[in-house]
Amino acid sequence: MFNLWVVCLLGCALGAPQQRADEAPAPYDFKYKVENPPTNTFFGQNEVGDVTGRVTGSYYVYLPDGRLMTVEYISDQNGYVPRISYQQNARPFQG
Repeated sequence: MFNLWVVCLLGCALGAPQQRADEAPAPYDFKYKVENPPTNTFFGQNEVGDVTGRVTGSYYVYLPDGRLMTVEYISDQNGYVPRISYQQNARPFQG
């Protein structure tokens, strides 16, 4: 399931329309989440882009070994900078 999620995420990123060089970036706010306790499916993402082209966001996924992996990132003219963390023995479906 995790591999399918990664493939979908990459497909969305690669299939996104390209911005023309003479256009300013448009601000946006994007988020989604999937929570399905019967199948232990728990993942999501949130991302914000501003007029300077800077993008900040995070995504998370509940791994089969019981950890919750979270990636917080910034992407701007300096490149993509992720910070990855893991929460051991996560229980995402409990309040």
